Amino acid sequence: MQIDAFGATLAKYGIRHGSGVPCSYFTSLVNYMEADTGLDYLGATSEGEAVAIAAGLVTAGKPAFALMQNSGLGNAVNPITSMLYIYQMPVTLLVSHRGEPGGKPDEPQHELMGQITVELSKLCGIDTHVMSDDNLDATLADAQKRQVPAAWVVREGVIKGGPKAKPLAQGLTIGGYAPQPRKTHNPILTREKALELTLPFMNAAIQPAVVATTGKLSRELFELDDREHDKANRFYMVGSMGCAAGFGLGIARAQPSRPVLVLDGDGALLMKLGSLATVGDSKAKNFHHVVFDNGAHDTTGGQRTCSMGVDFAMMAQAAGYTRADTVSDPAEYQAVLAEHMQTSGPTFLRLLIAQGSRADLGRPTITPRAVYQRFSQFLRS
Repeated sequence: MQIDAFGATLAKYGIRHGSGVPCSYFTSLVNYMEADTGLDYLGATSEGEAVAIAAGLVTAGKPAFALMQNSGLGNAVNPITSMLYIYQMPVTLLVSHRGEPGGKPDEPQHELMGQITVELSKLCGIDTHVMSDDNLDATLADAQKRQVPAAWVVREGVIKGGPKAKPLAQGLTIGGYAPQPRKTHNPILTREKALELTLPFMNAAIQPAVVATTGKLSRELFELDDREHDKANRFYMVGSMGCAAGFGLGIARAQPSRPVLVLDGDGALLMKLGSLATVGDSKAKNFHHVVFDNGAHDTTGGQRTCSMGVDFAMMAQAAGYTRADTVSDPAEYQAVLAEHMQTSGPTFLRLLIAQGSRADLGRPTITPRAVYQRFSQFLRS
């Protein structure tokens, strides 16, 4: 299939956005997306991050694809199974088929994945098709009509033609960051109390899209302020650890006039630290990132993370965030967050918090699918 025909088929169903990690099988598509100013393609640092970004775009009303080499399908299994499948987000997955059985010899790392690619995608609960000129339009129409996630496995040479890649701009300027005075922070707030102090920003007159990371943070936020199921601007992420920033970035990219507030955790951020670079490079002015850092995997029993030896704010600043701060005092937290929400982003705020949670902490009584539906409706309203 010539790339123009492939692109026209995607456009027929409104798919004008995408994110991914390149494969040589998709060179035509990536070059095509980058050459056409009417298309929006965002390179990701991992395949799982690409799925999260595409999911955010779709949730905010912009049909999108996530592109990956099949060797990276393993990196994307978690967000595919615990986000796309659980919430039934209609993301279009494009997966190359390196190491296809019976195909030409390929690199040894593709041998096993080549054998299991189609079956692995099916095992993830995703409608899966081996793409051809004859079936793309009909299968894509069906997936879009049913609004379900679906995957197309693309063999070598199926997509052809297209422009050459644009020359990459090279040259690097680093340093010059505002120095941070040396300061020791000690936790004062619990995470639940910190979330309580954050509520006025979530419930402001211009409501931001709020993305809460997986685990106890989402559970506490629900119990604090959403027991009546009346906070449509909240998205509680189940599973998909590390994907809150990518998901929020997809929303921010789809709706640049709406503030997006991502509530993250230290363990989740560490899992997909590359998201800092993707967010910083995106220059999303409406993106605000808050990390509640207790130095532990609280949900699984309080096992230690390495966050206490990491200067997240300096990393965010170096990655391209316009402002990055670390705080622990409650009053300072609210004051700095207020400044961030009025600052052109992306902004980053790390709040040091105490470990632990209430013994009687419950779980959301609203289903993930219902959370997705009301959140998507909020974004599209």
